[in-house]
Amino acid sequence: MNRVEEKAAEALLDQRLKINLPAPWLLRKLGIRAVPIWVKMPVAANLFRVSRLFVRMGIDPKTIHAESFGTLLEHIGKHGTTASRIIAYGLIRGSFTAWLLNLPLAWYIRNHSTLPDMARLVKIIVLLSGAEAFVSIITSVSELRVTEPTLSQTESGS
Repeated sequence: MNRVEEKAAEALLDQRLKINLPAPWLLRKLGIRAVPIWVKMPVAANLFRVSRLFVRMGIDPKTIHAESFGTLLEHIGKHGTTASRIIAYGLIRGSFTAWLLNLPLAWYIRNHSTLPDMARLVKIIVLLSGAEAFVSIITSVSELRVTEPTLSQTESGS
């Protein structure tokens, strides 16, 4: 079993995953190079916040690969803070703690991580998010639509 499958199995079991972030300056002086953070599956409220922030960014993921370097830098400059907030929401488990700690954690991630490290964090968040459950919810609820016209009803009303 490769590492990705192992992480997916842990996510399905709602196990914690350990991520090492670079330590702040004071801890580095004491010889501690990394701060371990244990990440669990994000709660639904935080996934809703992540989705809302992503939609506000207005970036099409399919076309971003074909854009020029200057346009990519423009996106980074315009949406880098939002991207770090998305990562912070994914790393924090509770809804209240996310509200309280999102901005400081996003600032810390932005100032102590490289873009490849941030990309790895996003991959872990996507792996743990369980977004396919949302598709299942929507599909199930669509079966319950009581307002949908049935075959016996005609288009003309009473």
